[in-house]
Amino acid sequence: MALTLTSFATPAEMEQRSQGEIRASHPFLQKELNAATREIRNACGWHIAGVEQLRYRKVRPFSEAVWIPAMQIASIDSGTIDGATITPMTAGFDPEIGWTPLCGRDIDLTFTAGFDETPEDLVTLTLELAAGALGSPLGISREQAGAVSVSYTRTSGALQPADMDRLAAYKLGWLP
Repeated sequence: MALTLTSFATPAEMEQRSQGEIRASHPFLQKELNAATREIRNACGWHIAGVEQLRYRKVRPFSEAVWIPAMQIASIDSGTIDGATITPMTAGFDPEIGWTPLCGRDIDLTFTAGFDETPEDLVTLTLELAAGALGSPLGISREQAGAVSVSYTRTSGALQPADMDRLAAYKLGWLP
């Protein structure tokens, strides 16, 4: 059940989006798409897309409510709470935010979650982050040659404060 990294965007999508300025065959493109995908996943606190079976294991000093660390939860497949086997069909959970009525100290759950397809806004953000990293690999934000000056709004593949607002709906702990 190892989490596999499938980029939220493809080299072909980048070539189309950039109108050929960044070719699908660019030697660093896939690496930057992967890095952008990982940055988005890390900022949101879960894998987001595609649908995967995952394991959640946590031991706490005291008993508390169990929140599955994902959204778009399809099922709780198996698990134990404080050593007692749970019945997945009757466990209950909120598929959008990960809440369960389960409570315990020692949690070991296997569950299936994730969007079938990457949401379009995340594909766009992935392409923007990768293009920023490829377009300004040294982090240059402004160039000037004589009377001609060019300023860049994204100077790296890093998430900006406005990007975090765009990710709010996919972040764990966000309630719709």
